[in-house]
Parts: sequence; C-alpha cells; structure tokens
Amino acid sequence: MTISEIAKLANVSIGTVDRVLHKRGRVAPKTVEKVMSIIDEHGYQPNTYARNLKLSKQFTIGVLLPLLHSEYGYWNLMYEGILKAAKELSPLAVSIDMLEFDRTKEGSLLAQGRRILEKPVDALLLAPVVPAEAQTLLTDHPTLDYAFIDSPLPDATPVCSVIQNPYQGGYLAGRMMHLLQPNGGTLLAIQTHRAAYNSTERVRGFLSYFADKPGYTTYDMEIHFGGENPLGELDSFYRNHPDMSGIFVVNDAIHRVAELVVQLGRKSQTVMIGYDAIAQNCKAMKNKHVDCLLSQRPEYQGYTAIYQLYRKGLLNQLPETTICVPIDIILPENVMTEQETCLKP
Repeated sequence: MTISEIAKLANVSIGTVDRVLHKRGRVAPKTVEKVMSIIDEHGYQPNTYARNLKLSKQFTIGVLLPLLHSEYGYWNLMYEGILKAAKELSPLAVSIDMLEFDRTKEGSLLAQGRRILEKPVDALLLAPVVPAEAQTLLTDHPTLDYAFIDSPLPDATPVCSVIQNPYQGGYLAGRMMHLLQPNGGTLLAIQTHRAAYNSTERVRGFLSYFADKPGYTTYDMEIHFGGENPLGELDSFYRNHPDMSGIFVVNDAIHRVAELVVQLGRKSQTVMIGYDAIAQNCKAMKNKHVDCLLSQRPEYQGYTAIYQLYRKGLLNQLPETTICVPIDIILPENVMTEQETCLKP
C-alpha cells in the first residue's frame, strides 16, 4: 500500500497522510485516527529506499565482535551471516562498520567500542562477552539502539537479542551426558572464559540437571590454553577422581580438551560433549574424540540481528525482544550433514 492509496481511502490529501506519518503539522484528531486505522489494517510500510535516497542518508550499523580469527573461527562464521544480511540490505542504503576486540585483554572491548561509536553509526550490534565492559559502553550511550548476539547481558535493554538460552543449553548437555553415560561417576564442566555470562550459565544448567541424579558427582573448572599447563591440570583431576566419566566443555574448545584426554589415554572412560559445529570439532567427532556437539547457528545469529536493527531503525517496527536460536544436537550419525552446511575450507 502506498501513501496515495491511504489518502484515497481516508478521503484526505497525500500531504495530510504525510503529516500523520511523520507527526508534524496540525491534523484533526479524528483524521489522525482514521488514517492510522487504515495504516494498521493494511500494514503500510514506507519506501525506505526512496526515502533514504531523498535524504542522502546511509543507515550504518556498527559491529563489535571478538577477533574473527580467534576461538577456532567461530566469530568468523558469525561475521559471514552479518555480511550476508548487509549485502542484501545494501540497496536500502544499509551498511556496516566493524571493529574487533581481544576478549583476553582487559579494556579491549570498551576501547574498541568507544572507537566505533565515535563514528557516525546509527545502531550497534555487539557480542557482550566481556559483560562489565559492555555494560559500561552501553551506559555511556543511553539513547543508542543496540542488539546482542551470542550472549545475553543481564539488566540491559537491547532492541533484540538473537541468542540461545545458555542455561537451557547447559541443561540439555546434562541430559545428553546422562543418555551417553548412564552409569554415573564424576563429571567435569570446563570453561575457558569464566567472566562470560553464557559460559557460567551453561555450567549452571549442566550442574542443575545432575543435582537430583544419584550416582553422579559434578565439578567445574576453568582452563586456559595460553601459557599454562592444562594437560597437567586435567591429569591431576583424573588422578584425584578415578571414576571420572564425562566432560562438558561450554564452548568450541571441546576439540582442544579432547586432544588432552586422548593424550592422557583416558578417552575410553570419558564421554566428551561440547559446543559448536566448527571444522575442528566436527573432525574430532569423526575421529571419535568427541561424542556430542551442541550448535548455536552463528551465521543465523549474525544475519538475523542485522535485520532486526534494520527493522527498528528504518521501518520503525518493533522487533521481538528475544529471538531464541534452536539448540541443534550433533552426533556422529549426523555430523556429515552439519559439515555440508557448517564447515568451511
């Protein structure tokens, strides 16, 4: 439906409809009510492309992600989805401006966030994996429209969060562990970034699942692969808990932990469950080092979040506050299908 069609149905001029749409000028309340009723009934949307060309206005979305090459390419998959959406929306004068931050360096997210917000961006897409710094950044820009991917951030009010429920993800990992390791024993949940909200919530969900399951004892630990001795830490844990029977890694480092378990000669007693269908994890599953993966569709997250900011910023639509990403379960029997869609050369 066009403005002229609305004007014809309302029996008013095009100029009157324009004033109602943009809330400028004086229009009788009854006329406003009539025009808005027609708009609501017929689902009018403005011609964003024409309007932006007329105003010479580019709608720019700032994107703030961890280093794309980090975490075994997971963030690069997220970025591919963002680029796909940006390409589709480019005829509508939508563009992106992206900066990366190093989540292992204190202050990096905040510094890069401030840099990107010094630019003329109209909205921000953010992975709030360093919660305190993300909160500080957003508090400093209270009128900014923003969306989250990968992880929620408590007490924030994004336009939209395109995420999995991390607690439910951890709980599901517990259920899969129970199915694959029904005989009890000691279970270990491993984090590599304990400060991240989704990391701690996945552990909480996993431990909660086993809280009322007799025969199981659960622990959690944080492991860092840079400059420490994760092999020694894991070996010590096995020695102290000889009935060790399963490990849940809350992110895509599952293949790295699986390598350590294989080196220790402990794989035969240990069910291995982790996150994300990146190439290294799928290869580890093919090699029978990993038993189950949970996938959170990173390309879908990036793609969908860009569209939600576009809807809010240019179409004046209110997106869903939370778009929950399905939790895909990948087992050796269906890993090849996942490879066809997820693995990149």
